Formats: sequence, structure tokens, C-alpha cells
Amino acid sequence: MSLEENVLDIMRRVFEMDEVNTDASQKNCERWDSLHHLMLASELEEFFDIELEPEEIAEMTDFTRVVDMVKSKM
Repeated sequence: MSLEENVLDIMRRVFEMDEVNTDASQKNCERWDSLHHLMLASELEEFFDIELEPEEIAEMTDFTRVVDMVKSKM
């Protein structure tokens, strides 16, 4: 799987939604609240073996930014 597919898979699991796609953001995904945001960051760190700083986690507000952040840490 590609990095993008892995991120989508993680987002689907964390948000417990089947229909998470590349348009997903905090604005249009009702399950993307503060708790799920932290869970997402934790799952990304574990899966990709990276470490995210609090300010980096705060910047991850949509799928594209999540992917870009993960790429920048690898």
C-alpha cells in the first residue's frame, strides 16, 4: 500500500468510518474531534515509527496536511 492508502486506512479505523477519502478534513468529518485527532496522531506515530510535536499535530487539519506531515518526518 502507498503512504496515502495507509493514512486513509488509519483514518478510517480511528474515526470508525468506512467513507473517509482524500477530501477528509476537520470541517467535513463529524467524527474528527479533538479526541480522535489525538488518536490519529498516536496511530500515525506508531504505524510509521515517527514522532510528532504538538504544534505539528495541530497543523494536521485535513488529509493532505496529514500526508505531508508524515512524509516530512520519514
